[in-house]
Amino acid sequence: MSNSLVDKSLVHLSEAGLRLTKQRKAMLEVLAKAENPMSAEEAHAELPTSTCDLVTVYRSLEQFERVGVVQLGVRENGTKVYCLSHGHDHHHHLTCRICGRTERVDLCMAEELEKVGRSFGFTELSHVMELFGTCPVCKKEG
Repeated sequence: MSNSLVDKSLVHLSEAGLRLTKQRKAMLEVLAKAENPMSAEEAHAELPTSTCDLVTVYRSLEQFERVGVVQLGVRENGTKVYCLSHGHDHHHHLTCRICGRTERVDLCMAEELEKVGRSFGFTELSHVMELFGTCPVCKKEG
C-alpha cells in the first residue's frame, strides 16, 4: 500500500506544479513507512545518508502540507509532526503521553470551529487539533 500511496502523492505533487526530485520521493517513502506522524528531524534521520540536508526536509514538508500531500499535527510540546495524507483526507491523532503510541481519529469539528472563527470576522481559517492521554497499556503498567 505504501508504494501506491507514494505514487499517488507524487502525482499530486506534479499536478500542484512541484518538481519530482529523488529527495522528495525519499521523504514520501519515509513518511509512508512511518507508524506515527514524524517531525522533520525524525524524517531526516530515516532518510538514506546524504539524501538531503535538514533545511531541505523542512522546506519540502511545508510544501507538501501546502498542496495537501501531508497533514500537519502538533505534539503536546509544540513540535510540528507530519503524516502522509491517505487519500488526501483530513484526520486527527490521539497520542499516548508515555509511550508515544498514536491512534488515528477520523472525527473533525472543522465546521463548528470555522463557524466560531468566522463569527469573530476571521477568514482563511485552518486548524490543528490533537488529543493526548495515557493509553490502556501504560495505564495498566503505571
